[in-house]
Amino acid sequence: MSIMKPLSFRWQNLRTFFSSPIFIALLLAHIVFVLLLSVRNAGYLQPLELIAYDAMLIHQSQQKPVDDRITVLWLTDADQRKYGWPLSDNLLTEVFERLLEQQARVIGLDLYRDMPVPLNDSAGHARLNKVLAENDNIIAIMKFANKEGNYVPPPKVLEKKRQVGFNDVIYDQGYVIRRGLLFMDDHEGQWFEYFGLKLALRYLAEENIHLYNNADDALVLGDTVFPAPLNEGFGGYANIDANGYQFLFSYFNVTDPPRSLTLTQLFDDNFNPELLRDKIVLIGTNAEATPDFFYTPVTRWLDGEQRMPGVNVHAHGTSHILRWGLGEELPLQALNEVHERIWIWFWTLLGALFCLKIHNFWRFSLFNLLGIGSLGLISLVAFYYQWWLVFAAPVLGWFTSMVFVIAYQAYKEHHERATLMNLFSRHVSKDVAKVIWASRDQYLNHGKLVSQRLTATVLFTDLQNFTTVSETMEPQALMDWLNEYMSAMVKVVEAHHGQVNKFIGDAVMAVFGVPVAENSEEAIARNAANAVDCALSMRTEMARLRMEWDKRGMPKIRMRVGIFTGPLVAGSLGGEQRQEYTVLGDTVNTAARLESFDKTLDADNICRILIGDDTLSYLSERYQTESVGTVHLKGKTDLVAIHLVQGRYSELEQQMMQEEIESLSISRHAPHVAL
Repeated sequence: MSIMKPLSFRWQNLRTFFSSPIFIALLLAHIVFVLLLSVRNAGYLQPLELIAYDAMLIHQSQQKPVDDRITVLWLTDADQRKYGWPLSDNLLTEVFERLLEQQARVIGLDLYRDMPVPLNDSAGHARLNKVLAENDNIIAIMKFANKEGNYVPPPKVLEKKRQVGFNDVIYDQGYVIRRGLLFMDDHEGQWFEYFGLKLALRYLAEENIHLYNNADDALVLGDTVFPAPLNEGFGGYANIDANGYQFLFSYFNVTDPPRSLTLTQLFDDNFNPELLRDKIVLIGTNAEATPDFFYTPVTRWLDGEQRMPGVNVHAHGTSHILRWGLGEELPLQALNEVHERIWIWFWTLLGALFCLKIHNFWRFSLFNLLGIGSLGLISLVAFYYQWWLVFAAPVLGWFTSMVFVIAYQAYKEHHERATLMNLFSRHVSKDVAKVIWASRDQYLNHGKLVSQRLTATVLFTDLQNFTTVSETMEPQALMDWLNEYMSAMVKVVEAHHGQVNKFIGDAVMAVFGVPVAENSEEAIARNAANAVDCALSMRTEMARLRMEWDKRGMPKIRMRVGIFTGPLVAGSLGGEQRQEYTVLGDTVNTAARLESFDKTLDADNICRILIGDDTLSYLSERYQTESVGTVHLKGKTDLVAIHLVQGRYSELEQQMMQEEIESLSISRHAPHVAL
C-alpha cells in the first residue's frame, strides 16, 4: 500500500504535467521544429533565406563608399565603333603603355586574349608579348572548361609567368552572383587563383602583405584568416554545389559606381591622372554589342538597369579581398549546422511559449511583429559584424509554432466551452455563464469540473398529491400541464439569481450561490434572501396558475418548499461519456427533508415554505416567520430548528417594527425617576 500511493501520486503529477498548456506548447513547438528542418533540408527555404540575405547585403553596401584604390577602364559601344572590335594587339599594347606611363600599380585585363588580333599581324602580336613579358604587374584572365567543354586559355606569355587569374563565377538561381571562387584546380594538380585575388595580392605585395599558411594550415592575408570554403549548407544555403574554394561577394554602394574612364578619354588624355596613379586598373567592356553583364544581389532590386558589367563585379570582388588584407573588413561567417539548429529551435520554442499569453487577434499581431522585428534587428546587427544568421527558418518557426499553439488553444477552448456549457447552459444565466468561462481554469481539470467547497442555499419544491392527480389525466395532457408549471417555476428561480440544478419528477431543486463561489457573509446572506424571495414569488405564481387551471377545468394543486443554508460540495458527477453538474452534502438532504416535513402543516396555504434556523440567521427583519419547533428530520440525528415563512412585512410594518425596537432600546437606557 505504501508503494502504490507514491506511484499513484507520481502518475497523477505526470498526467497533470502532460496535459498542461506549457507541455502542449513545447510539444507543438518541437513538432514544428522537426517539420521545419525537413523543409529546410529539402531546400525549400533557400529562396526566402536569400531574399533576406540580399536585403541585408543591400543595407550593408549602402554604408560602404566606393573603393578609390580601383579604377575601371571601360570599352563602350562608342569606343568599339571608333577603334574596332576586338581591339588589335597594337591598340591593346598602347593601352598598357599609357597605363604604365601613368604609374598604375596593377593592371587587370578582363578581356580574353588567347590569340593574335588580327591573326596575320605578327609584328603587333610580338609588340604586345614584349610588354606583357617585361611587366610583372599585368594580370590577364582565363576561363576553365564548362559542362560543354568550352574554355579560354590565357596569353601564353603571362601563363608562363603565373600572371593569370580565372574569371569564372558561380550563379545562383536567376543567374545572380552571390558567390565567387578564390581557388580552382585544373584536375591535373595545378591550382589557379581568382582574377580579383590575383590583383589584390599583387597590390598588397607592395604593402608587404602576403598570403601564407599559418600553424593551423589556414590561409592568412595580413592579419586576416581566410574563411573556410563554403559548405553545402552555409548560412541560408541548402545542398548547393560547394566544389572549389568558394566565398561570398561583398559589394560597395552600387548607386555610386566605381571610378572609371573610357578608352576614348584615355587616348584623348581627357582624364584626371589620379584615377590611374598607384591604382588597380581593370580593363573590360560595358557595351551592348559585346554583352558582359551579370545580375547581383545589390542591383536586381534597383529601378531601371539591374545588370552589372562583368568588370564591375570583379572590381567589387577585388575590393572585398583588399579590405580583408588591410584589416578593413572580416570575411563573412555563418553558424555551423548544430548552432543553426539551436538558433531555429530557440525561436520556434519562444514563439510557442509567448503564444500561451495570446487570446485575441490584436495581441497575436503585436507579438508577431515584435518577434519578427526583433529577429530582423538581431540578424541585421550580426550581419554588420560579418555573421550571417539564418532568418527565414526562425521566422517561420516563430510564426508557425504560434499558429499551432493558437489552433490548439482554440480547439481546447471550444472543447472546454462545450463541456462547461453542456453542464451549465440549462442551469445558469448568460451572465453567469460568461463569468464561468472567463474563470474556466478554476472549474475544469482534465475535462471534468473541479469540485468546490462552498456555502450556498438549497431550495426544494414538490407538488402535493401529484401521484393521485396524474392517475386521472391523459399522459400528454399531464406532460403539458407539468411543463407549464415547471416553465413558470424556472423563470421565477432565474429571476432571483438561482440555478435550477435538476428536475425530479414533479420536484424542482434549485441552488443559490453556485457555480461561482461566494463565501463572504454578505454574499451568503444575499443568496439566502434570494431563495426565500424566490419561494414567495413561487407562491404568487402558483396562485396565478391555479386561476388559469380553474378556467380550463384542470386540477388545482398546492406545493411545498424547503430551504436550507449551509456548506456543500459542487462539482461534476458521472463518467467520461456522461456528466452532470450537481451539489452534494448535508445541506441538500436537509432542504429536501424540510420540503417533505409534516404535509399537514399549513395545509390551507397554496405554497407552504419551511426554512431552517441557519437560513433564518442570514435573513433581515423584513420576513414574517413563525417557529415550528426543533425536530429530528427523517434520516438525520441532529435536531433542526424549523420556521414557517408566512410572507414579507410591508414597508409600513417594517417601519413600525423599527420604531418599536428603537423605543424599547431608549426605554432600557432611560434613567428611573422617583416620584
